[in-house]
Amino acid sequence: MPHCIIEYAAPLEEIVAISELVDEVFSATANTGLFDTTSIKVRALPLTHFKTGAEQQLYVNTTVKLLPGRTLQQKENLGKSVLQSKQVLLEGKALLSVEVVDISESYFK
Repeated sequence: MPHCIIEYAAPLEEIVAISELVDEVFSATANTGLFDTTSIKVRALPLTHFKTGAEQQLYVNTTVKLLPGRTLQQKENLGKSVLQSKQVLLEGKALLSVEVVDISESYFK
């Protein structure tokens, strides 16, 4: 844990290397010091059908799913770190957002 799920507008693949985005999100998550790096999972999912406002805009949304137990401050720091990592690659190229959520205690693997 955590699971970092990057959803992005597929046309971004022509602008930025998605593998770099995955690496940046992984590093940002690891650098918080909240997780053992062997437990961090990052995946990127391209979306070809999307609508973002009246004018079609490219976007990258990252959802970080955590087991309960982190403080609000830890979640805020994590979210800001992930957002900042995406800004390095994508500033001005896409709408950026991050959501940090606790998953149910009924998560099993």
